[in-house]
Amino acid sequence: MLLMNHVSKSYRESRFFNKGNSMIRAVEDVSLSIKEGSCFTLLGKSGSGKSTLGKMLLGIEKPDTGEILFNGINVHKTTITERKKLQQSLQVVFQDCHSSVNPKLKIRDIVAEPILVNEKLDARQIEIRVGELLKMVGLSEEDMMKYPHQFSGGQLQRIAIARAISTRPRLIVLDESVNSLDVLVQISILKLLKRLQQELMLTYFFITHDLHVARLFSDEIAILHKGRIVEQLLVHELEHGKHEATKALLDSQLRIDCIHDHLELYEESKHEKKPVIV
Repeated sequence: MLLMNHVSKSYRESRFFNKGNSMIRAVEDVSLSIKEGSCFTLLGKSGSGKSTLGKMLLGIEKPDTGEILFNGINVHKTTITERKKLQQSLQVVFQDCHSSVNPKLKIRDIVAEPILVNEKLDARQIEIRVGELLKMVGLSEEDMMKYPHQFSGGQLQRIAIARAISTRPRLIVLDESVNSLDVLVQISILKLLKRLQQELMLTYFFITHDLHVARLFSDEIAILHKGRIVEQLLVHELEHGKHEATKALLDSQLRIDCIHDHLELYEESKHEKKPVIV
């Protein structure tokens, strides 16, 4: 579905009291491919170039060299028709759910924004669609008339996910989408994303610095270090990674058993009492 060929991106370094002539290489000679229906994770510490790569995939940033192909279409060299198709097929869920929504808009209007751009529906049809989308992410139709400040962080992220799936995309970029949430809420959002992936036949490009989350959610993981992919592994191979950057990530994380314990508690609670959507 997605192919990156020798993609590189540099930025001009801006420092106080200098002319800003030096360059920072954010992404260097990255090549990878993503299979349809999979969850491909880009894992690396802060500043490794993960978000820059995600922005280039979405067409927000243009690579200095190389190309990014989505179903054979060059993301940065498109006709008007191809660009509209890409906007429908490629969506994103950002880390900060609060800043990704307009606080002055009702939830109905936030979720409906992409629909209005891509489809010609009347007001009643829009309300029906938004209500369906909210129910798909664990919220209710009544929530569409509320404002963002009336929701928790986990609920706002569900709203952001509802907006992302509103155009029936084929690939969603998840840019640190659960890292600002506490562990139990993270798990509930990851379970939602997995369910939606199966129901809607989605492909995920998951960006994170959290190895625990990557282990729970991914099919394949690429380690990004100083702008380069230094290792690419199936999720069950991660503990056998040989590169120093992979070993450093493994060493810096808490034991994975801690996350599994939380997941087991969550599963047990479902049989005792219906979990509250947070």
